[in-house]
Amino acid sequence: MKKDAYYADYLWYNSKPVENSWLLVHSGKITGCTAQKPDESYKLHYFDKSAIFPSLINTHTHLPMTFLRGYADDLPLHEWLNKHIWPAEKQWLSAEFVTDFTILSVAELIHSGTSCVNDMYFFTKNMAKVFSNAGLRGTLGCGVLDTPGDKKNQNSLFKNVEKLIEIYKDNPLINIAFCPHAIYTVSPDTYRRVVEFVQKHDLLLHTHLSETEWEVKESFSRYGKRPVELMDSLGVFDCKSVFAHCVHLNDDEIKLMGQKKANVSHCLQSNLKLASGFAPISKLTEAGANVTIGTDGAASNNDQDMISEMNTVALFHKGFMNSPTVFSAEDVFNCATKNAAHALGLTNVGELKNGFQADFMVVSYASAHMQPVYNHLSHLIYSAKKSDVTALYVAGNPLMVNGKLKTINEKKAVKDACGWSEKIKTWRQI
Repeated sequence: MKKDAYYADYLWYNSKPVENSWLLVHSGKITGCTAQKPDESYKLHYFDKSAIFPSLINTHTHLPMTFLRGYADDLPLHEWLNKHIWPAEKQWLSAEFVTDFTILSVAELIHSGTSCVNDMYFFTKNMAKVFSNAGLRGTLGCGVLDTPGDKKNQNSLFKNVEKLIEIYKDNPLINIAFCPHAIYTVSPDTYRRVVEFVQKHDLLLHTHLSETEWEVKESFSRYGKRPVELMDSLGVFDCKSVFAHCVHLNDDEIKLMGQKKANVSHCLQSNLKLASGFAPISKLTEAGANVTIGTDGAASNNDQDMISEMNTVALFHKGFMNSPTVFSAEDVFNCATKNAAHALGLTNVGELKNGFQADFMVVSYASAHMQPVYNHLSHLIYSAKKSDVTALYVAGNPLMVNGKLKTINEKKAVKDACGWSEKIKTWRQI
């Protein structure tokens, strides 16, 4: 049985600070924390001037969309989607494209201490292969967009999801999800069918909700209901589900989502950049909803850096709510770890505690901007950069050590991305 012990000046163990201690890991699972040096049966790992934290969980991404990073900036959401993003995806979407840009995204995720992702896109089997090879956890969603009158295509999609469930049912890293895009691209009948399917197969339903004022108006125009009311009528709140954005909510909708214990993925940097508005996450939390953090896709963020995202969430809401005590460092960290694990239905990740998977990141405090240290967790939220993350482990397996990726060929990933960008630039000029 493989036994490892990891020493750091500071550990966030059982959601409490522990100093000058060892994290004990047996065969990929955490078995304890001790101040005593472990015996010779352990392989010892020392992290000087460092802290060990649970690794981060990103609850809303579109990973292959890194191919559009910086492609169409400074535009409103629907102009951005309809005139730039969707035409480019229609031209370039393929298994090869999805594979290459998922690899690039995974490299970026690992560098920022992220061990698990809830993604919404297409060619899910190709993405799952990348995740398995890299050793990263993923709840990988099969995207749904309605094609009016094309029932055959929809039936094929549902059969494909059933095949993916069978393929990955015993994979400890991969979970399959179903992802109807939004109420303006997916019909109520399709949502009902997806709800029935995910309940039958115990899958996660992952969707966008109330991201813009336009979406709210469009929902009312089509169906006579706001998006939250529509989702409730379709049973989406009564299955395992994650809702991205949730920006334009009234008090009744907040109350309902609180009562339903809805899982919300707060994508603040994306919403700021697209000027979509500001999700009322303080009110949602008070109402009983489970708030998590997502980066959204790199086409609208423009990165997948959860360290930066946590910092923005912590700072913005203090100013927005005119209260320095709103969303403390610990509150924000919980959104990116154990709240996120709960949202995805993962019962043994998101915390460092006995019996949990050894998913953790190592953060260096050696740089000038990280000194002096009075509160390690506060520093993680308010001072740290992703460059301070020096190591990442998933189920006890090293994905990055000393800042070097162990399971991804980063140079090749960057070279492949550059090759794609040259093709896309040439196409765009035609």
